[in-house]
Amino acid sequence: MKTTVLDEIDFRILNALVQNGRASFASIGDQVGLSPHGAADRVRRLRSAGVIREFTVVIDLGSVGRSLDALIDVRLQADVAPEDFERHVGELGAVREVTFVTGRFDYQLRVACRDADDLDQTVRAVRQKAGAAQTETRIVMRSTSYRPVGP
Repeated sequence: MKTTVLDEIDFRILNALVQNGRASFASIGDQVGLSPHGAADRVRRLRSAGVIREFTVVIDLGSVGRSLDALIDVRLQADVAPEDFERHVGELGAVREVTFVTGRFDYQLRVACRDADDLDQTVRAVRQKAGAAQTETRIVMRSTSYRPVGP
């Protein structure tokens, strides 16, 4: 992975976009002390360099009926290929994130379920269909995102 050298203005632009990915170049320019064209040039350079990979939408999962947030640690059965596991869990509607990790477990899944029954069915599917030898589930009580980036 190639490292791109960023200056303070680049980091300020990134933070502005993290706060509002739909911010206009004029607004970004005002925040960082550049003209709209200067801000646009910087954003295009950051995209070309691969620093900004995509623009996305953050959904309030509770407002769409998926308010039970949980983490599922998974140890795979010895004969299960990681690619097969990832494909199977990617088909489960509750799975938001699949992370390959170090330690006593192989993966951590972040799931957003409708209720306890949905969580139970998701864990059962991970065990029975995706090839988990062991799981450990924790319900998320509160979560805070720290988004600013800096040098």
